Amino acid sequence: MQMISQPTSSSNVRIFGAHSLYDVIRKRSDECTSNQTLQLSLKTFLIESLTSGTYSQTTAVLNKLTSSLGLFTLYCVPDLWTTPVEDLTGLLAGTPEILMKVLSDIAGEFSFLLMPLSQRNTLKSELHKFSKSIIQVIAVVLRGGDTSSITKQAAVECVEQWLRLPGMTLDEWTPVLSDVLGAVVEDCTALASILDLLAENDEFQRNTTLIMYICQFICIHVSKKIEEELCADPTSEEVAALISATCLVATKSISTLVESAVQAGNTELIIRIAQVMQVISNIQGQYPQQELISDLPSWFFVSLRVELISMIKSEPKINEQFLGQLAQIYAHMLGVSILKLAYPEFNTWQMWNLEDRDQFEAYRLTRSEVCYDSYSFAATDTLSFLNEQLGGAVNGEDINRGETCLYLWQCVADYLSESDYPCILKCLEICARLSFPSSGPIDQDVDRRGGTMLRLLYSLSHLIQSHDQANELECVLFPVILSYVSPSFSSVREALSTLEKYSVERTESLVTFGDQISETCYNFFKCHSAKESDRLAALKCVGYVLSIKPPSETMTIIGQILSGQNINEPGIDAATIYFRYSFQIKIFSVLFSCLENKKGSETRSTIASTNEEPTIVKLFREAIPVFEALCSGDSGLDQNNTGNLIQEVCKAVRVAIISLPDQYLPHFFPFVASLLNSALFAPASVKAAAGLAKATVLQCGSVVGIELANMFSQWVQLFERHIESPHIEEYLQLVYQVVKKNWKMIRRFHDPSIVAFRSAIRICSQTISSSDDTAAVRCSAQILATFSAFIMSNGDSEMKAIFAEEGQILLRTVFGRIQRELIRSTVESLSDILYFYFKEFTTETKAFIMAEPYGESALVTAMFREIGNPRNFRQQTIRFNLAAVRSPI
Repeated sequence: MQMISQPTSSSNVRIFGAHSLYDVIRKRSDECTSNQTLQLSLKTFLIESLTSGTYSQTTAVLNKLTSSLGLFTLYCVPDLWTTPVEDLTGLLAGTPEILMKVLSDIAGEFSFLLMPLSQRNTLKSELHKFSKSIIQVIAVVLRGGDTSSITKQAAVECVEQWLRLPGMTLDEWTPVLSDVLGAVVEDCTALASILDLLAENDEFQRNTTLIMYICQFICIHVSKKIEEELCADPTSEEVAALISATCLVATKSISTLVESAVQAGNTELIIRIAQVMQVISNIQGQYPQQELISDLPSWFFVSLRVELISMIKSEPKINEQFLGQLAQIYAHMLGVSILKLAYPEFNTWQMWNLEDRDQFEAYRLTRSEVCYDSYSFAATDTLSFLNEQLGGAVNGEDINRGETCLYLWQCVADYLSESDYPCILKCLEICARLSFPSSGPIDQDVDRRGGTMLRLLYSLSHLIQSHDQANELECVLFPVILSYVSPSFSSVREALSTLEKYSVERTESLVTFGDQISETCYNFFKCHSAKESDRLAALKCVGYVLSIKPPSETMTIIGQILSGQNINEPGIDAATIYFRYSFQIKIFSVLFSCLENKKGSETRSTIASTNEEPTIVKLFREAIPVFEALCSGDSGLDQNNTGNLIQEVCKAVRVAIISLPDQYLPHFFPFVASLLNSALFAPASVKAAAGLAKATVLQCGSVVGIELANMFSQWVQLFERHIESPHIEEYLQLVYQVVKKNWKMIRRFHDPSIVAFRSAIRICSQTISSSDDTAAVRCSAQILATFSAFIMSNGDSEMKAIFAEEGQILLRTVFGRIQRELIRSTVESLSDILYFYFKEFTTETKAFIMAEPYGESALVTAMFREIGNPRNFRQQTIRFNLAAVRSPI
């Protein structure tokens, strides 16, 4: 205190002294308040320093002294200082700015208090009682005719701090808010802060009177201030903050404003607020180069639309004139958005930095709802307007404006229905004129427009394909889509995805345009400069066309495709050989996936060749020698590359197994079994082989039977020998799927199922006991839990006997593991295993568990009491696990 009050002390010394005093009060509050002499001395010093030494102190010292007095006051309330607000007001009335700062700091320092929760709650209640006195003081200061702007600003900050106090209600502060807003109406930063504070208050949306007043204030005063600031500097951060706060308040007010408009007929205010938001949204300039605010009202308009649509459903008799006015606002915003969302010319776009580009892309996404907003109130008018603008842009060769129209169409496409067919057909008529140029220099703007149009066609596919004239429409669209299947088109994947979407259904149009699709896509497939994934996507479209042709004709074409790979070309290096083999396998995989006819569809293939083997069967038979050669190492590649190729083979065979007709599965099963017997235990191919094994069991189980059961039994026994393998989780996942989905099928075959399940139990028991792999432990627990559930539900006495034989080992393993830290799902599965033993072997289990460490604990006793209630038993097991992890039981 002496450092602060000493006249000879420098400013730095005083600042240090003020900070030190604050820290002493905060960290040693008990000493400062328990000693009456020290308490009085400290209180007197702080007040006198602020009253007598105000003009000799620096701002930093004054701020710290007011904070110290505010903090000290909090520690004295209520026992040592019952009327601090009245006392301080009397003592500091001559310096209202200091008074406002002290009162502000009383509330502001509350969050920094170090005191017990009960004492803190008591203090909070006392501070709430002070609020009336605080409001009176603030009102006097703000309404004073000669009050300085600095003092008004201090009063506004005081209001902010008290409103931020936990649990503070808005109702009693409402009378003074008009004075507060009037005091800051010319200060963007302070006005934004007050509006943000109101919007964030939990009670704001329940205070109808305050909402109406604030919205009127926005329409009259805030909008004027925003307009003035935007004229001065449209990129100002201060005005952006004010607009953001205004939009937040307006959005939080929507429910009240809509209810007032619908129930009381007060439509004027919500229309005026919407017009203010509209002006902000429609501000001129290129985002983000010339303005950064037009996206801020977007959520307001989305929320308004949602609220109104909800209200219309419950109140069908809403004022049509009111809805018409809002529809006009939305329509006008849609019109402006076509300009605002348009990309600049590509040369200009290239000059933008990456940050501006990302901002613009995000801006388009944010404002994309504008089309659906307008559509919700005037569906036909909205789509007709978009068609009009799109047609005008195409006629006027305004590429980027046309792209924006297509983008807005795409944004609303998922919400369209059959009633919109006239507008959709008009849009498709315009799109049919937008083929990709086959010659001349590449125009990046045209490229971008093409990508957007293709995404639109993809989104509209469900409506186009269900139309009465679907065949004619697709025949119009196929040439347009195919024009974009070109290596020079950067978004060629969009074209291929859209083409696949229209081809996969194998409609009549595919017969008409099949040859053109095949030729275009095959030419693209042969283009080695294209991405591998794009080439395969093009081949998939060729496959859809081939799937409707007779198998003999199809196989001839496929032979030409495969012969063009030149795998055995002399003089090529190992990397090229590997790439070509890998690509050939992927070709088989793609063809397997698309040559299967869709169920229920009748094509030329099925009509003309009922006695001929399906194409996929012939192709798989032809692929097997290639796959066998690769898996045996005849490719001439090293072991690592051979392992990778086996992995690709497993993926391709999995696709084939899923697509093959059931009657042909037994014929190919020996090859699949042979592949799996080696691939499951080769490190590079384990994951893909496990996926193939799962598919094989699911697809072949009902048609192969004993062979599959024997093979599964052999696998599980081998898994047990490889229990230390880093791939044990993959093996366990395979066992888990078989147990869960094919239990009955496997159990039909007694000997192999018993052998397999015994090995599985031993694998799971050892994994649960000793593994640190969380996923493996979880899967092991799930397998055993599934076993126990099936035994109880199916009355499987033989499996129950096996569990009884393994009982001591399993119980000790599970009971011990459940006392360690585990994820919730693992605890639940282990609980199900324990429940099985507790329920089915109650006496033996109880005797065994009680002999184990912590087996006689109260929580275990509680588990035994819940034998008749699986849900409660699980909850008790979870509590036992948590207690064991936290501390010894």
